[in-house]
Amino acid sequence: MAELLIGLIGAGNMGRGLARRAATCELGRVVAVSDPAEGAAEAAAREIGEEARARGPIDAYTDLREMLEREDIGAVIVAAPNYLHAELVRRAAEAGKHVFCEKPMALNVADARAMIEACDSAGVKLMIGQVQRYNPPYAWIIDLINAGDLGEPFGMQVTRMGGGWAGRYAQTWRMKKELSGGPLFEISAHEIDFIRQILGEAHTVYASMDNYVNPEVDYEDFAHVVINFQEGGRGALLAGHAARLGTYDGKIFCTEGTVFFDSKTREVTWVAGDGEPQSTPYDETARGYEPGVQREVREFIEAVVDDTEVTIPGIEGLRNTEVAQAAQIAAASNRVVALPL
Repeated sequence: MAELLIGLIGAGNMGRGLARRAATCELGRVVAVSDPAEGAAEAAAREIGEEARARGPIDAYTDLREMLEREDIGAVIVAAPNYLHAELVRRAAEAGKHVFCEKPMALNVADARAMIEACDSAGVKLMIGQVQRYNPPYAWIIDLINAGDLGEPFGMQVTRMGGGWAGRYAQTWRMKKELSGGPLFEISAHEIDFIRQILGEAHTVYASMDNYVNPEVDYEDFAHVVINFQEGGRGALLAGHAARLGTYDGKIFCTEGTVFFDSKTREVTWVAGDGEPQSTPYDETARGYEPGVQREVREFIEAVVDDTEVTIPGIEGLRNTEVAQAAQIAAASNRVVALPL
């Protein structure tokens, strides 16, 4: 079976992580890295090469055009800053490369739609890196609910709240709304996607948000989003960077059961019907599940090599972007926003 040769666009931490996982897949191999920052591509190429061991050389480029001109490269991983996703996906598609794009897909629906259209027009595949649906305990919770013993889900609340940007992330593109999109795009694209996996497609969105404790950023650091879903479910998301004591927890209400999860206790607590409540540690929810980043990259490579549908297509990224954009519109106008945008 043919080996898929891959180029990495963006030599940051996420890009290197995705490339390292690609190195574990027998059907794919990263052979090039492109990043305009001086020395970044070379450093990433060395690091990825060590992971890939003797599978072949990895070339470094500061000029993306040169990498995209290589006929041997069949696919790219786009892991550049958020505001560049739309342009980079378009350029890759026009060069005939299949595309794996890290979340958030885009910072507005128009760009997301243009990305899908560019890939469709070029006849290449587009997959979005919404990895949280594959990570424990979230993948385990999705499977628990899909098994049906808890009945139909109708309500969900998720809180993912941390502190401000610090360390290597401070004073980067993440500090500007026009570059990152703010927390609903940069971080909570994951939570929006997770809620959608449980409750389906959104129908209306209302939100209230503001900046309270992080003047170094020009966007909201506290956002409360309320979502009504097409099948009648109700969801809520509390997200941002305004907490001195961070948390990641949630509650899911079903007609025959309930699920709670909590990053502090690192447990999922759930009950089905008239049974006794049960608690499953996060570590146990990981058993039998492939690491999320490895799985998403493997599935992308297999879809390209086998010419099958990708498992997280562009429309999934568009729907998450749509909810985040609708929340910003709702907060700015103090009104409920109907979807689609």
